[in-house]
Amino acid sequence: MDINEQTFPPLFKDLVSRLYDRVAVESHPLAGYFSTISGSSLPLADVVRNLVREEIEQLKPEGAEFPLSPEWRPYLILKKRYMEGLDLHSIAAMLCIGDRQFRRDHSRALQALSTRIWQKYFKKRFVDHNERTPDFLEEQETLEFHAETLDLNDLLRGMEPLIRRRLELENVQLELKLCETQVPIFTDRVLLRQVILSLLNFILHIHDQPLLTLATESGTVSTLRIVFQTDEQWVLNQTEEQDSLDLIRQLCRRLPARLEETYPPPGKAGVGEVSLIFDGRSNRLVLIVDDQPAAQKMYKRYLSQTDLDVVGVTMPSQAVEVARETQPAAIILDVMMPHIDGWEILQTLQLDPQTKHIPVIVCSAWGEAELARALGAVAFLKKPVFQKELLAVFSRLGVAQEQV
Repeated sequence: MDINEQTFPPLFKDLVSRLYDRVAVESHPLAGYFSTISGSSLPLADVVRNLVREEIEQLKPEGAEFPLSPEWRPYLILKKRYMEGLDLHSIAAMLCIGDRQFRRDHSRALQALSTRIWQKYFKKRFVDHNERTPDFLEEQETLEFHAETLDLNDLLRGMEPLIRRRLELENVQLELKLCETQVPIFTDRVLLRQVILSLLNFILHIHDQPLLTLATESGTVSTLRIVFQTDEQWVLNQTEEQDSLDLIRQLCRRLPARLEETYPPPGKAGVGEVSLIFDGRSNRLVLIVDDQPAAQKMYKRYLSQTDLDVVGVTMPSQAVEVARETQPAAIILDVMMPHIDGWEILQTLQLDPQTKHIPVIVCSAWGEAELARALGAVAFLKKPVFQKELLAVFSRLGVAQEQV
């Protein structure tokens, strides 16, 4: 998805909604372009905030301030929201409009601001000068993807203060329902935070009641459910935010996670639910790279009492491509193999942005533990490998529990 006049607004709205979350701003792919445009040496989050504030001020009408005038409304909404930090109800009361009308006017004001910034900075650079427009998804692909085993409950506990502050701006209360057991997922922490915050921003445009529930579930799949109440005009609000929702769907494929949505019938108020579903089986895969069938069988037997799926590769030339396609939770790698040895494979895995996050356990008859770790392996096991040793490494990585 190229960044152009149609796709820029949802990206910009997503960025502005987190304007005072330094980590979220600095990890947002769009933010980097503001830095190159301004040429400032300030921290990236400050650059974005300063530029947005300056452009909001440029929307100020001439003459005496008149809050009830439609001409002043877009400027006042943006100023009170993003420069003074007022909540939805306070601004709506000041402008003598209802909450629904505020949400629509707020969306239109953001659209006007994003159009102004696109025309002033991005269009001139990437269209008028015939430079290639940056592809947002391509940017995501080139970012370092640091997948790790996470507990979804722990992630939400860490995000809870940020989420509560965001919802308080809308006078919305958060109900957090975390299941009693761990909810394991294997993904990139920063990207998942982006997706959750983007989902909340989308839902805040179509919700109606001052309560929003985040719930987790663990089982064959790990699930995050966001439950909310809509009004009878939710379809109109959703249509206005369709670009933002499309962006979220594309980001979900990078997690990877499945996005499921449930809404009441069009024209009726009711309960809505948006869920992120992480397929636990896809995150429980181990790739074995060893040219000896006997070794393949041994490792599969060692792991047979765990909940892991095992895929074996006996042709070293196929190892990196299979790793890219399957995104395993871990790789068991032999060293002495024909044509391409394990050291070369390990180096290739470490240099590839799609595979460098995957933990690699080197297994070799040669005692070269220091070399293995120097090249990026997380562990080295000297052959013959024993089951207890292997399971202890998997337990330490959080991939599987050590068996007795």
